[in-house]
Amino acid sequence: MSRKRLPMMSQHIPAEVAYNILTQLPVKSIIRFRCVSKSWYSIFTDPIFITTNFKFNQAKSLSNNSHNGYLLYKENLSYGVKESHIVVCNNDRTLSRVCSFEIPSIHDHIVGFCKGLFCFTGSMDDSYQRIYVWNPSIRKITIAATANNVGFAGVTLGFAYHLQNNDFKILRLVCFQRELLYGSDGAEAEVYTLSTGSWRRFVVSVDYWPFIRDISESPSLFFNGALHFLAQSGLFRFILSFDVDEERFHKIMLPQNCFEGFFQHSKCLVVFKVSLALIVFDCNICHMWVMREYGVVESWTKISVPIKGVKRFYGCTVKGELLMEKSHSQIFSFDLESLNEKVLDIPTTAEDVIYTDNFMESLNLFDVIDSEDY
Repeated sequence: MSRKRLPMMSQHIPAEVAYNILTQLPVKSIIRFRCVSKSWYSIFTDPIFITTNFKFNQAKSLSNNSHNGYLLYKENLSYGVKESHIVVCNNDRTLSRVCSFEIPSIHDHIVGFCKGLFCFTGSMDDSYQRIYVWNPSIRKITIAATANNVGFAGVTLGFAYHLQNNDFKILRLVCFQRELLYGSDGAEAEVYTLSTGSWRRFVVSVDYWPFIRDISESPSLFFNGALHFLAQSGLFRFILSFDVDEERFHKIMLPQNCFEGFFQHSKCLVVFKVSLALIVFDCNICHMWVMREYGVVESWTKISVPIKGVKRFYGCTVKGELLMEKSHSQIFSFDLESLNEKVLDIPTTAEDVIYTDNFMESLNLFDVIDSEDY
């Protein structure tokens, strides 16, 4: 695949060397240099350049394992202005601010964050929903779709990165109201691919459970190249997974009786120390089932620990600490081994809290013509 040639920066720096230097620059520097000339701008918006810069930043990010991941959260400021903040979780359980971005006014709810991009919704009214992809590093937004919610009993979204194609996908799952009455229609799926800017629709069918009656609206989990949702067909509950590469659905059986006998006020899927896990909060006890071997039902292992006053759960850090919010709006980390907890220095007004094991800036969306600056 050919790459655009960069004009000689000087008599002493060959074009190829200069090109390689530019691909390793931080995103903010590249954005500043885009005004140097039209030829430079053309190079920076070239998909090959964007991919090369992304892979370099990705390798640099993955090599940095000196901390415990990142927290992303939204904060309401004065006069209706909202900002998103990214902070690094240090190994000593303190936080350090990385950067802040003003959130677009059309923001409603964050679907997910993946490789430098946010996916969020902006409700037009009760019947329609807009889905956006936002790159705060380059201040660009693209409208993925306007979706009709009329006639649906449940709608849930997932945002994923396709490693093989260096691309991003949005999965939209819906269940129909008439299905709850007649049980005759399966759930429907739509997949949006960022590189093509188009949607494809198909019916969700998983082996002998073709009629999925309910899909949890709790955040989807992107893990092991697939999106994961808690789903139900009749009386059967299971994990519905969507392979982002093959674009096929699979089922993963849940631990036996994992929801029975509990007064559940929260349940979700998480990644716990590089393994798929299910967490159920039952009054003042946290029950966690860890799938030691992905896809193997017999490998589910249960852990139960006492935790009081949990209001919301946000995820597990790289080291396996739980990140939660207490009833008085304080966000804290909880160590499952020592049972020690520590209040984190995050404002009690924080919203849309997301945990990610790595954060990196990217040029994705830089070459999207129909995106919006704000």
